[in-house]
Amino acid sequence: MLEGHGVGLNFAVGTVWRVFRHETLPEWVKSHTTGTDAADEATALRAAISSVASDLDRLAAGADQTSAEIFEALKILLEDEELFGQAQENLLEGWSAAGAFGMAVNTFCELLSGESTLEERVADLQDLSRRVQAKLAGISLTLDLPATGEIILVAEDFSPADTAQFTSAVVGVITIGGGPTSHTSIICRAKGIAAVVAATAASDLQNGQQVLVDPVGDRVVVGGNANQATRAIEFKAGNSEPVITVRANVGNLTDAAAAARTSAQGVGLFRTELLYLNEKLQPSVQRQTTAYAEIFAASPAGPVVVRTIDVASDKPVAFLPLTHETTLAPESLGYRVLQEHREFIQSQLESIETARRQTGREVWVMAPMISSAAEAKDFCDLARSIGDFKVGIMVETPSIASEINRLEGIVDFVSIGTNDLSQYLFSVDRLNPAHGKLLSPWQPKLISTIAQIAKDALAGAIAVGVCGEAASDPLFAIVLAGLGVTSVSASPSQVDSVRDALASVDIETAKMLAARALAANSPESAKAQVLAALED
Repeated sequence: MLEGHGVGLNFAVGTVWRVFRHETLPEWVKSHTTGTDAADEATALRAAISSVASDLDRLAAGADQTSAEIFEALKILLEDEELFGQAQENLLEGWSAAGAFGMAVNTFCELLSGESTLEERVADLQDLSRRVQAKLAGISLTLDLPATGEIILVAEDFSPADTAQFTSAVVGVITIGGGPTSHTSIICRAKGIAAVVAATAASDLQNGQQVLVDPVGDRVVVGGNANQATRAIEFKAGNSEPVITVRANVGNLTDAAAAARTSAQGVGLFRTELLYLNEKLQPSVQRQTTAYAEIFAASPAGPVVVRTIDVASDKPVAFLPLTHETTLAPESLGYRVLQEHREFIQSQLESIETARRQTGREVWVMAPMISSAAEAKDFCDLARSIGDFKVGIMVETPSIASEINRLEGIVDFVSIGTNDLSQYLFSVDRLNPAHGKLLSPWQPKLISTIAQIAKDALAGAIAVGVCGEAASDPLFAIVLAGLGVTSVSASPSQVDSVRDALASVDIETAKMLAARALAANSPESAKAQVLAALED
């Protein structure tokens, strides 16, 4: 039995198919001495970058929405002019196109290293570098997977371009590295592929072995079968309404329509940045208004909670460039964007307000990555001066989590982003498998932090929601209700399961389960005690 971190609620049994990196890229060399040669190498490099960008476009065109958004973000990283400018400097020193680009990427990666939320971008950039160098050398990086059968892919990790090549024969995925918020996890969850990531002992698996991928049990069983799979708990709604409100997370019109087909009571997180990943120029107020109005109209009945643009290394927006200082301070990124690009934030809020009036929807707005009560007040004052909104903030950093008691009269609501809060709370690298357990929502420290946030918020008459991945877990959603959270927002595919769970208990039961989780001293114990209490 190999321990790891499960992704999803489905299990899979199949045959191991190891994926190794056999391709050896040419060594970097100094290949020229004249400016003319450097220009020729630059032309070749431009062509290779353009070819890889076209590959990403092709992959995005045939991918699901989640994967397509990732490919769009990767393309922006690939075509970054500062990156090419660094490569040109290397070309002028005599390096070949492959060496110049590889060295430029290494330089950028050094700037990103050391920050837990940026480590995944290092892996992305290195994968893009490898693909550009392969284009220059005429080397293919296709996986060549079988189209039939039931295979379990095993590798160190998979890039988004790798996952786009998965065939229907891929029923399960095991990674040696990665983590619960890696691209592999995100895409496998979106595709419904059973996965266990950060299974460090998986390096010993051999082709042809039968294995059980058991995400609910956070394990891989060598020689296992379906009878050994840990079954996800099934909830039956015994009450007409859930004990707290269940909303949906959306990022575009397709998501909004999907959410409207569920039992969601509105939208708890509208990720507006996903509308702008392909934009080179700042869109007009009219264009923004049209997009927002379409999504508002398509969304399920209830409030629509809109997060203003959340720019980050994995969500780069070309018309909102990040300064060097901002790039190295992701925990204060939300407010830095508000300061440095206030004109766009104002135009975004104006567009949201016009769309609200046009559609007649109840709209709330919130800012991401706020770190202090003063920053929260600045955003709230700006938003209220522009529109008739309820106004709030995301709680994603320990610094603002400790200031909730200072937000009374400033915000109407807060929304806890458990993904980022976990990373900052534990200062972990989400790609390091040794740190994966710290990103579990069942971590007692995270649970106690959420409990304190909820207590302080409710004392100040502030509504408190959770919109991170933790809210999509039906069992954990019950714990959140017991901690004092007043709403959760889940991915459209999980809304009905979460609602059923929250309609299967009363609030006193939820409080009892939360107390069990708070008393635990490990994530495994917290989950086990909650399950045992439910069985009782």
